[in-house]
Amino acid sequence: MRTPICIAATALACLVGPAGLPAAEIAAKVPRVGILLLEPRYPGDRADTIARALHALGHASDKIVLDVRSAEWSGERLNQLASELVASRPDVIIAVTNVAGFAAKKATTTVPIVVTGMHAAVETGLVRSLARPGGNVTGVETLAPALDAKRLQFLREIAPRLTRLGVVYNHEDPGARFHLQAVRDAARILRVEVTTLGVTQPADFDRVLGANGTPAVDAVMTFTDRLTGLNWARIGAFAHKHRLPTVCEFRFLAHAGCLITYGPSLDDLFNTAAAQADRILKGAKPADMPVEQVSRFELVVNQRTARAIGITVPQDLMLRANEVIE
Repeated sequence: MRTPICIAATALACLVGPAGLPAAEIAAKVPRVGILLLEPRYPGDRADTIARALHALGHASDKIVLDVRSAEWSGERLNQLASELVASRPDVIIAVTNVAGFAAKKATTTVPIVVTGMHAAVETGLVRSLARPGGNVTGVETLAPALDAKRLQFLREIAPRLTRLGVVYNHEDPGARFHLQAVRDAARILRVEVTTLGVTQPADFDRVLGANGTPAVDAVMTFTDRLTGLNWARIGAFAHKHRLPTVCEFRFLAHAGCLITYGPSLDDLFNTAAAQADRILKGAKPADMPVEQVSRFELVVNQRTARAIGITVPQDLMLRANEVIE
């Protein structure tokens, strides 16, 4: 329910705003931003990051309504929440990752949608093109599939005897198959066998990682989404136990124990998404707003992890790193 914002002490001021406009109309002018998440809420999560970015753009907490909906990992619930969010008549929806983006797109063809953390946005059908997305969807493309080959190259530099790569990913992510194709193409050149380890919920990790047996892989790569990210501790524990090198996308995973990460800054992604939403609130149309592509990438090496699993990271790679965690 929307609550009229009363800015004067008298009842009359609450009923009638400046220039005699009804209070309901004044309240309607307060921007309403929906945020759609697949993952559960937690302090400092992506919704909070987006809220801070919007605040920095001039949308103070008392001058904007943020409607955050979390599906708690349920794809069915995500679709329901997207429909409910659309029914609340937001001015724009910010959907976090491809999965949430598709749920929002299915729910509306009119409400503007900004998808942050897009990957293979054109190939999956989220947008018509990066330059002119068309429809009601725009967002931020991470170029993740295009970078998967680079991540595999970094991993091969660290582990030159690598022959069997396990790839952990969210099976329900429409972009996953494009990631897999990029990795398989790169792996074929390097003569590396790829084993797919798809998950759809947290309970799947023990099964795909073969928690009670000997791993059939020499190294592990993750495709980033909130399911794999929030369950990184389980992936990392498996890799540490079996002394397997790991490669991931974002810096926060290196700080959580991944051996090497290469990808864009998460702050860049969410700040850009907030800026796109701000433009839409000011009248821009998503159909005419190019999907923005990240252009700055971070290479991070966790030297503590390397020592723990008995791997020596080449000095040349260490010198290229943006950060080395000692």
